[in-house]
Amino acid sequence: MVDRVKLEKVPQRQGASWRCLATWNCEGLCERHYHHEYELVLHRNTAGKGSIGHYEGVVEHNSLWLIAPNTPHAFNCQSDSKDKPAQRISVWFKREWLANMMFNCIELRKLEALLKRAQKGICLSKETAERVYRVVSKLDNITHIEQLASLITLLGIISEDKQATTLLSFARDSASDHKANKIHTAEKIEKLSHFIDSNYHKPITLGDLAKHLCTSESSIHRMFEAHFRESFSQYLKKFRLNHAAELLVQTKQPIQLIAENVGYHNQANFNRLFKQYKQMTPRQYRVQFG
Repeated sequence: MVDRVKLEKVPQRQGASWRCLATWNCEGLCERHYHHEYELVLHRNTAGKGSIGHYEGVVEHNSLWLIAPNTPHAFNCQSDSKDKPAQRISVWFKREWLANMMFNCIELRKLEALLKRAQKGICLSKETAERVYRVVSKLDNITHIEQLASLITLLGIISEDKQATTLLSFARDSASDHKANKIHTAEKIEKLSHFIDSNYHKPITLGDLAKHLCTSESSIHRMFEAHFRESFSQYLKKFRLNHAAELLVQTKQPIQLIAENVGYHNQANFNRLFKQYKQMTPRQYRVQFG
């Protein structure tokens, strides 16, 4: 069960929407954990064991597994050579990020079958693992745009593997996934709310929120519609005007200063929006409730 193992948050790279991390001398136990992202994990110069969900199997040189989000997994490995250290290369990417890519790019929609199959975990062939290694070994020497192109290349390579096998006899319990997704969403909502609370007086945009949460603008838009029942712009406007109403009642600050303090630098626009929302002008509101 997800709630009995550790959530390992994937550190984000600045200026990138996915992550690749190569770990050398990765010997010993990597404790059971899970991510909210897909993980493509490649072992090199390695001998040991690994587990995904209820599956346990051998990990060796060029073992390449694709693990679905929220699936517990662990490794216990040693180097298989005195001359070469054990290496683990992990590539993480988010389900919603790839879903948005697939929605907008017809060419990527063939990946749907791969992602569905990944719910049971996939063990890819040694030949595919070697092809994947040749791609990821060059990532450090290319630009972010070229790295993104390399990720799409990787996804294409693994989707074409005819020798790939599934690791689990059944997919994870959907109820557990639903619980994990609810926890993940709650964390995002909390982070989103804190960002707005700290920056509402600035000219923040949907893009700023998406960057802060390391997701797409369309995902943020859906989050507002699902959880706040209104758009981001409507939510931000109400947040600012409600804070302005508090300042009108609790302080003696000039109305123009209050407007500026909540993010409106045009008092006429502030007055119009305030009256539209509260059915009275800021001055009338102060007189009535102050």
